Amino acid sequence: MTEQEILEALEEWQSLSVDPENRYTYEMRLKWLLDQLSNIRGSREEGRKEGLKKGLEQGREEGIKETIRKMNEKGMSIAEIANILDMAEEEVRERLNN
Repeated sequence: MTEQEILEALEEWQSLSVDPENRYTYEMRLKWLLDQLSNIRGSREEGRKEGLKKGLEQGREEGIKETIRKMNEKGMSIAEIANILDMAEEEVRERLNN
């Protein structure tokens, strides 16, 4: 169910809850709907955090590659770049070649 469908169902069940015979059914359905809503919102937040983390990692890696490329274009050696960036020379070569 989507968040909107859950909210609409909540409104409908609230209007039915006035009848004492429907009260128990209403309460059980309300609990289920609220659980579903919480699950949807929790999943959305987890997805947002995961996407942000991946985006930051990817941006950082691209920034390092760009820095290495520019330093190399300015005539710096692999050893100098590795020393400045505190990386192994092999790491610098890999990023320069990819």
